[in-house]
Amino acid sequence: NGQAGTSASQAGSAASTGGKGAGMAGANNAGGTSSSTAGTSSTTAGSGTGGAANPGDKYGDARIRCVDRTNALRATKGLGPIPRLASAEPCVDGQAKSDSESGKAHGAFDACLDEVKGWKGVAQNECPNYGSVEDTLTNCLDAMWAEGPGGGHYDNMTGDSTKTACGFYTTPSGKVWMIQDFWTE
Repeated sequence: NGQAGTSASQAGSAASTGGKGAGMAGANNAGGTSSSTAGTSSTTAGSGTGGAANPGDKYGDARIRCVDRTNALRATKGLGPIPRLASAEPCVDGQAKSDSESGKAHGAFDACLDEVKGWKGVAQNECPNYGSVEDTLTNCLDAMWAEGPGGGHYDNMTGDSTKTACGFYTTPSGKVWMIQDFWTE
């Protein structure tokens, strides 16, 4: 568990490499960002965007915006988009719920490995305990990107993953936990 000293608006930042274990950071856990990776590197990704929302999915628009925002940021560095892996989203939602209940970012990092057939989860960024879905899609994603090379979140966002999935959970108290998992075939 390494602590990265970056912060943006309401959030501190923590990054972890090699699997699980980054803790939350930020004043009074008011919305930190957290990253976990199992080895990524900066290369051009495949093609695709966030796609269309699934009918009845209360987070459908947010999932698309999460992927599209990540790809817009990647484009500023000449990197291609990472397509959305919609089949992983229910499991990633479960990771966000589990982490919110345990209070431990990346506590459920490996939980989707058996459920998402044909794909290997290689990295994870997490926005724990944010005030709204909108806040995760703007402040949190941008704070992760702002870390730059060597920042775990940025490295995950610019890595060689071939798919990404964004999951959300809103706690009974109204706090939002967002997880973005990165996948390869």
